[in-house]
Amino acid sequence: MVQMRQTAMSRNLSSRILVLLAAFSSLLVMMTSSSATAAPVAGASVSGQDWELGFTPGDLRLYVDPVDGRRYWYFTYTVTNLTERDLVFAPRIELFMDSGKILRSGRGVPSRTVGQLRKLLGNPLLEDQNRIIGDLRVGKENARTGIAVWPAADLDVTELTLFFQGLSSDRKVVKHPESGEPVSLYRTLRREYTVPGDPEKRGSEALPLDSRKNRRGPACEQEFQVAGKSAGCWIYR
Repeated sequence: MVQMRQTAMSRNLSSRILVLLAAFSSLLVMMTSSSATAAPVAGASVSGQDWELGFTPGDLRLYVDPVDGRRYWYFTYTVTNLTERDLVFAPRIELFMDSGKILRSGRGVPSRTVGQLRKLLGNPLLEDQNRIIGDLRVGKENARTGIAVWPAADLDVTELTLFFQGLSSDRKVVKHPESGEPVSLYRTLRREYTVPGDPEKRGSEALPLDSRKNRRGPACEQEFQVAGKSAGCWIYR
């Protein structure tokens, strides 16, 4: 009797082990299949867009700090979430000088200067590159207004290009021309400006947008318009 019980228990245990092994094998197959689907194929180009934010650009202007005389470029904008779910907004805003130098917004900019710009523009709700990172709730009533600021140590410039990333989930996975490795390129808004004359003499007058297209960097994928007029270009960068 004891032997029969032990045999039954062994059979039950073996059955459980087989069930667990089968479940584990199925899980491995699913994980392998998922990984194979997500991994980019060498040389392939994948594009997909899940969401895009409403974007209202402001002007690009020069500001001179009245305390120490240092100069800064600044750009204001408003983003609106018109999708069906809350999103996380984490922009990357860069300024490309015609000398080839690239500046990230906020670097080398004291918080005191941002505070002065808030007072100058009469908008205490302006958020800099750190404060604006976070949830962007659905609806026009939840729109957020940001300000990007860069040091303007060198004013010997004739052209400036602004790159704004984080307005869309769209990206492309392409093959690197040299290494052959897959590289992700993200949908980015490019806005090009001319700097006529002496920037300091122009004061805080807004820089004019350059209407010429595809002059710098990747080719224009789609024109960005505001009120029916060209206001930039969507590229992958």
